[in-house]
Amino acid sequence: MKKFIQKISAGLSESTVPEKAQAHYVAGRYKEAGDLFKELLKQSNDAEIKRCLADCYLQRAWAMAGKGMLKEACVLWENYAANAQSPLQAQDVYVLWLLVGKSERKAYAVLDGFNARQLDEEFPALSVFLGALLVSGVTELLPHLPQDSALLKHWKWVVAALAAYRNGEREQCEQALKQLPFRSAFRDLRTLLKAQLLAVADREQAPAMLAKIPDESPYQPLAKACLAYRQSGADFVASSSCLEHNQRRVVAQAKGLTARQGQLLEMLLKQSGEPDAKTRFNLVLQYREVFGNDAAQAYCLGALAEYPGGEKDYFKHFASKDPFEENRLQALLHEQAENGYDAGFFWKRCIDILKKDRPANDRKIAFILRHMADKAYSAEVAALLADSLEYDPSDLQSYLKLLTIYQEQRPDTGQYAQWLERGLQRFPTDTDLLVCAAKSAAARKAFKKAAAYAKALLKIDPVNTLAKHLLFANHMAHARRLLKTEKPHLVEKEIQAAEQLTLDKRLRLQADLLRGFYLWQAEDKSQGLKRIVDTLAELHDDPVNMHCQAQIEAGLLELPAQGIFRALPTFKDYLLSAPQLQRLIASLDYYGEQLDDRSLLFDALDKVKMPLKKSVEWLLDHETLLLVWCQALEAIGHYELLKHCAKAAQARRHTPAWLYYRMLAECQGDASQLDFMSLYRLKTALEEARVENDHKTAAMIERLLDRASGAPEHMPIEDVAEDFDQSPISDDPIEDLFGPIPDAMFKRIEKKIEEIMRKRGPDYFTAQIMRQYGEQLGQQRLAILFMNQDFLWSAAILAAAQELNIEIGVSFDDIVARFDHGSPQYSLPFN
Repeated sequence: MKKFIQKISAGLSESTVPEKAQAHYVAGRYKEAGDLFKELLKQSNDAEIKRCLADCYLQRAWAMAGKGMLKEACVLWENYAANAQSPLQAQDVYVLWLLVGKSERKAYAVLDGFNARQLDEEFPALSVFLGALLVSGVTELLPHLPQDSALLKHWKWVVAALAAYRNGEREQCEQALKQLPFRSAFRDLRTLLKAQLLAVADREQAPAMLAKIPDESPYQPLAKACLAYRQSGADFVASSSCLEHNQRRVVAQAKGLTARQGQLLEMLLKQSGEPDAKTRFNLVLQYREVFGNDAAQAYCLGALAEYPGGEKDYFKHFASKDPFEENRLQALLHEQAENGYDAGFFWKRCIDILKKDRPANDRKIAFILRHMADKAYSAEVAALLADSLEYDPSDLQSYLKLLTIYQEQRPDTGQYAQWLERGLQRFPTDTDLLVCAAKSAAARKAFKKAAAYAKALLKIDPVNTLAKHLLFANHMAHARRLLKTEKPHLVEKEIQAAEQLTLDKRLRLQADLLRGFYLWQAEDKSQGLKRIVDTLAELHDDPVNMHCQAQIEAGLLELPAQGIFRALPTFKDYLLSAPQLQRLIASLDYYGEQLDDRSLLFDALDKVKMPLKKSVEWLLDHETLLLVWCQALEAIGHYELLKHCAKAAQARRHTPAWLYYRMLAECQGDASQLDFMSLYRLKTALEEARVENDHKTAAMIERLLDRASGAPEHMPIEDVAEDFDQSPISDDPIEDLFGPIPDAMFKRIEKKIEEIMRKRGPDYFTAQIMRQYGEQLGQQRLAILFMNQDFLWSAAILAAAQELNIEIGVSFDDIVARFDHGSPQYSLPFN
């Protein structure tokens, strides 16, 4: 019974072996499949099994070659050949494996069996590689190649071409290369030699020619070497990185590089990625004789601004050239360390040195002052730029920057007008200045001057849209004045003049809207009302914009508008889309430029404020649009809408800009009403905006804080030298008391203050002082001290430091002494 079961088991195993072999074969497990196929061949000499076994050997040979194990690949290919039927596959690759594996005798034996047709037609890739071996000097191949093959025929012409090339016989080389057919095994060599033979004037074509050589070509490494040889500088270093060490050595020798230059090249190639400032500095310093001492010194001097840690090494290896360079270097180093005060001190020394040779150095002085302006706080920028123009009045950008400062950052109409006039005297045809002049005249309601500037602008730039818009606004404003002064016969003439300008459809409709009001007042009320309603419907696809614009236009003309409102669609519960809100902002900007008193705009918005509030709540994803909306509301002074928008947006995302608008709205634009906590939050937001490089928001917060402290919003222009003549005792009580505290420690204290105020309320510090020192100082004395925000802030710093167990070297008595007895009084923390 036991023997019977064994026979059945053996029979079942035999029946499953072919299935297992096929399963391994199909799954690509060629070794396991091959072992099973060999077992099956012992039982049956089946042709299909033998074919499968042969293919297993071939596939394993390919796999070994892919791993670089060429000897093993050759053995497996030979096993394949022993089991396969003719014609054999991959004979050409087998020959290459043998040659690379140093089995030349076997390779030559296989080549002896090839005929010309096989070599030239069946194995063209092998012909290319054999040709490359011949070029590299492996001439023992020649007897083993078919004597009637194209490869040997073409080789004769290649020998002639190479000989001519070595002898510098360009024409003979070109003639020999012309003999090579297009599909020759030496075609890539022909391309390479042609690139080498290019004349000096045509050498820019070489990279494009060499790029035609395929990546798999045996001539590709030589092509890369030739390309590197032709290049210099950074391109040469980049190309050299693609070469092997021996190739780089040959190329460096051919280019005539010295040993030190070769070492520098290898050092550069060892860098992973772009080297940092320190690495570049040290490399130039180490190989300064390669670059030349003067060039190395100039580079290292400039690099110190980016890598200040190299100052000691710089002065160790390079002698100082002159006092100007020393002071310039110190200024750059202090700028890198973000030490603006000391940087300014050394720049001032540079200016003093340059002043000794005026006017020759005037432009250099101006450049330094403009550089200082780029790094300075906003309060100092105007003075520096103004001073720079005294030395070099030909810099247009400085005039434009001053105009921006006195228009946007620190508004001052007098200074703006002064610098605009000086700029126009210097650059009477500059379009940017003419635009500023036209806008300024329009803002002053000097419509004739605005029109004159706009016309001058159109002469220089006939398609200038802004100039056309200014002329259009001038005609419209004049038409409104005529309508109000009861000169209706001239109104239509002005409207037609506005329409004659090549403008967009919306402005033409704007003119038609004014025509409707003209008809409504002077001729036919029903016809005029229809014209107004129809035009507003064309201008806007929402009732909010329609009512708003109708009220503004009626207000400009001092006309009652109730009849118009009744004819317009109702706006109750209407929600504006983002494009509709954008159109409302554009409309407010358009009218705002023409109005001194923006109460008309305020009243128009107040009429539609309910739908505006509701619209904001579902437009919170459009943050950029809402910021522009808040900017418009700030300009108009509608703080109710501003507060609603800022509060809703801040609940979604806390940013310095939203905090600014919310604080501004809560104090109704009166910065003196801001409490201690609000000032602290604004100061924190200012620092955050600076860190995020949000210069616009930072400037807005700075202006608000300036107004809160009672400081003037725009500083007078003073001599730059006065910036450095400061008293050794600061007027800032916070700096006097806590200046020595390290920045990192001070930030910890600030965070603790914020935490205390958040958890215990802003009145905590006041109550604590009253409790601890009320009897000692007296209620009246404390009440006077409490009026000073800096005193409260100093007390908060002390209390927070005590809770953190940090010894700051300042007591409460020190704080009282600093603020008592008529000491300077300030209301802004950190001033």
